[in-house]
Amino acid sequence: MLNSAPDEHDLVLVGGGHSHLAVLRRFMMRPLPGVRLTLVARELHTPYSGMLPGLVAGHYDFDAVHVDLGPLAAAAGARLIHAELAGLDTSERLLRFEDRPALRYDTLSINSGATPSLAGLTGRIDRLRRVKPIALFLPALDAVLARLGQVSAPLDVVVVGGGPGGVELALALAHRLRRDGVRGQARLRLVTAGERLLAEQGGGVARLLSAELMRAGVEVTLDARIVAVGDDQLQVADGSMLAADEVIWATGAVPPPWLAPSGLELADDGFLAVGPTLQSLSHPDVFAAGDVAALTHAPRPKSGVYAVRAGRILAQNLDAWVRGRRLRRFRPQQRALYLISTGDKRAVVARPGLPALRGGAVWRWKDWIDRRFMARFSELPPMRSTTPASAVAAARGGQRLAAGMRCRGCGGKIAAEPLGRALSGLRHGADEDGPAGRPHIEDAAALPIAGVLLEQTIDGFTLPVSDPYLGGRLAALHALGDLHAMGADPVAALALAGVPYAGRAQMEQDLAQMMAGAKRELEAAGAPLLGGHSCENESLSLGLALTGRIPSDRDEDVLGKDRMRPGQCLILTKPLGTGALLAGAAAGRVASRDLEAALACMLLSNAAAVARLREHGATACTDVTGFGLLGHALEMAQASACGVEIHPDRVVPLPAALAAMDAGIVSSLQAANEDVMAMVELGKGLRPGEAMVRLLCDPQTCGGLLAAVPESQASACVAALRSAGFVHADIVGSVIEAADPGTVMRLTRFSPVGAWGG
Repeated sequence: MLNSAPDEHDLVLVGGGHSHLAVLRRFMMRPLPGVRLTLVARELHTPYSGMLPGLVAGHYDFDAVHVDLGPLAAAAGARLIHAELAGLDTSERLLRFEDRPALRYDTLSINSGATPSLAGLTGRIDRLRRVKPIALFLPALDAVLARLGQVSAPLDVVVVGGGPGGVELALALAHRLRRDGVRGQARLRLVTAGERLLAEQGGGVARLLSAELMRAGVEVTLDARIVAVGDDQLQVADGSMLAADEVIWATGAVPPPWLAPSGLELADDGFLAVGPTLQSLSHPDVFAAGDVAALTHAPRPKSGVYAVRAGRILAQNLDAWVRGRRLRRFRPQQRALYLISTGDKRAVVARPGLPALRGGAVWRWKDWIDRRFMARFSELPPMRSTTPASAVAAARGGQRLAAGMRCRGCGGKIAAEPLGRALSGLRHGADEDGPAGRPHIEDAAALPIAGVLLEQTIDGFTLPVSDPYLGGRLAALHALGDLHAMGADPVAALALAGVPYAGRAQMEQDLAQMMAGAKRELEAAGAPLLGGHSCENESLSLGLALTGRIPSDRDEDVLGKDRMRPGQCLILTKPLGTGALLAGAAAGRVASRDLEAALACMLLSNAAAVARLREHGATACTDVTGFGLLGHALEMAQASACGVEIHPDRVVPLPAALAAMDAGIVSSLQAANEDVMAMVELGKGLRPGEAMVRLLCDPQTCGGLLAAVPESQASACVAALRSAGFVHADIVGSVIEAADPGTVMRLTRFSPVGAWGG
């Protein structure tokens, strides 16, 4: 949504905990004009702690127990920065990170959680499977389960922690092992330093759950404070040893390490001391809730039940603080309700004043409460379009998203046909062929300087992500791809930066963050940023004019589009699908983990690929960007007067890219790109409307290279590319003689018989 007031106040949320979910939801329903909301999150999928035991037991899948922060942040109009906080400078109001520039705030809210305490522990601490952060625990749990499925003799699996979390985890694990048929491969033990389990619960609850542990075959060891971790043992404070092949650590929490030197007033236990309005006692512009906060007016144990309740008051108070209005007091519940699961779709009621009930009905009650909570943050309203309603109404079929929301990144460029017509009357320079005698469109233009082969190009777009630093990196890598495609080494860059109108501090930070990201990639490529120009723009955008040099100074070493030869193999270095995934993410319809997989590929520089392609005799190359694989392959075919045969089943799609296309989620450039299908002959069994064929027209941002390599070198080239980090590189087709004058491309299914040397 567009605010009429410029953003002049930075409200930054650190952490995607339970309380901040409520803040994001409030901003989704009631945005604050003039306030720029930013979420800094270490994990993009926030787990709901109340459902973690059900996930461990196998009752839920990943998506059922995690809130995807990407769509929620987008719906709230919040910038999303995927990074881990390294330091907090309250005097300068700055958040510091290890690998990116500092971020300023006017108001700060912290809901970053905590990690299990390792106080007084020595030895092989690296062996511990710590329950928090949960994002790291889940793959660790998978490793434990995989190990149990492979051993011939039972392993000793120890859960350390006698609170509700440790008890639930031990019971859930016992059920999961029975379900998977490997219960006999584990001797389960629950260890606590206390004299009894569940010290903060009533005796009736502790007795019920102790009986459940006995029934599940979990041995309980009380009054055993662990002081050291060995290779296969745990040492207790009294000197005794416990066998432990795997250790799951679920003890009390400790604050994050950056909190102590922050200058914020802390409680005796090191957590951030807050008053009844959830403000820091020393810095009223800093708020906190959840495990990271210590409620000085009403001390409570670390538990998600209080963080959930605090979320509503935190959201209201942040709104009121920015507006200069009166804040409300947070009154945590005196008698919190705990529904503790027993692993097998039963649960126990734990609340002072209520009998300690257990059974399947309690589980169903808990399941209903948990699912209702999750639905508040996963069932989001449709993203509002910023285009005229008539444009949306005119959309057809799978193009509805494209018409209603224009794409950013390279998916936002002008389509090939209107672009060609607009430029058809322009002359390259002194003669029709241009200074380098190239009658076709290239990725970069040669500069006529005697004795030196220089290439020059320009590229840019509206940033496809809300994080300006990440967007700057993507813009630079995308522009550099044109020089890499020519085989040129980048030597210099100039920038044109567009920044939305906002407060002076906000515009300064946006420009600084974006240019810092671009500078990082430009310097890594050897192209210093020499200068540039900035202007106001509707959205953050960055264009770069780049100059590169051909290393050998020989024109025959330029990897032009016109240098393909029949018989060569076509190699593609990266997967496809960034256009659909970026479009889906902008609409809140693509999971953050799938977008992250795409970003990981996009952030892989093509520089290393060029070196491997040259080593294996590549003669022609282009980067696959806005016109899609088929559009750029067509440019090469026409420039080389050859045909190309491409095998869609050899092209690797990014995770969820095909599912997105099947769901009608495509880039706004997709329909225009599919015009190229008029030049394509489809082989047996291939249909123009199927997702894998349409993927070949998907516009790429920071896409890979498409190169023509001698058939004898192709397999070795692919192996070298994969060793260099391009793990999805593969031979996707071949160069053929031009057949029918109206058809320069052929799509067929791959046949391995006699192909490419096996």
